[in-house]
Amino acid sequence: MSKATTVFEGFAAEPKTRVSQQGKRLLDISVAHTPRRFNKQTNEWEDELDRDGEKITTWAQATFFDEMATHLASVVSKGTEVRIEGEPRLSAYIDNSGKPRPSLELRFARLTLVPRPPRQDGPGTSSGAPEGQSAWGQPAGAQNSFDDEQPF
Repeated sequence: MSKATTVFEGFAAEPKTRVSQQGKRLLDISVAHTPRRFNKQTNEWEDELDRDGEKITTWAQATFFDEMATHLASVVSKGTEVRIEGEPRLSAYIDNSGKPRPSLELRFARLTLVPRPPRQDGPGTSSGAPEGQSAWGQPAGAQNSFDDEQPF
């Protein structure tokens, strides 16, 4: 017996809440992946295109149940960076132009929020942390105890 696991990391689409016929709460979370490559001529990253010149985007979708659905609905919204892993099941959907597109359902999924450091763009920017505290729980402006140490 073998078991495959697939990992998708990226920004979540708007999660969709629904209720099963048995009355259980469900939460569907989707993450898109578009392969990119570095173009040495333009010195920029570019999305890979299919034969028709359209972006190749694969959507990974996972469904969470009951208490996990309730919890994730409170912490995941559109644009939240997440990592979803689970057992893959390949399917396809028809896009707005009538073309089939790949979709990946992740069964028995696990979701992790990807931590992001606080933004240091200047005055007036917010990291989402409470006033006077960094996103990592330290007082704003505090230095780590290892800042004075040499790296080697």
